[in-house]
Amino acid sequence: MEERDPAAAPRDPATVQAEIERVQRRLAQTVDEIADRTKPANVARRGWQRVRGAGSHLAEEARALVAGGGAVRLDSHVVEPPEGSVLVQGDGEVVSTYTSRARLSPEVLILGAGVGLALTVGLIAMVRRSRRGR
Repeated sequence: MEERDPAAAPRDPATVQAEIERVQRRLAQTVDEIADRTKPANVARRGWQRVRGAGSHLAEEARALVAGGGAVRLDSHVVEPPEGSVLVQGDGEVVSTYTSRARLSPEVLILGAGVGLALTVGLIAMVRRSRRGR
């Protein structure tokens, strides 16, 4: 709404009515946007997209690490939304910076494979123990 001097001449009722309707439309639009963003199905969809995105980034980085080259993410940050937009937690555009990585030595690859194998064997042993206990 416009700032107005109380001592100024009274405004035209039609102008005041038009301003009220404009503000009501803007408020209704904002309420609709908030309702849409907080709808459980939409929240769940955005959460699933974030999980899938994080998983794909993790898989890309693991592939780059194993392959000994490719791009590896250095930094990520959220870009602020335009002023006046409604932002629900977790929304926003993430911008990432990548760099090329040099090939890894065979010793590092063997160590990584050994750690992965040890984790896999440990996980299988835990699952088998929990099934025997039933």
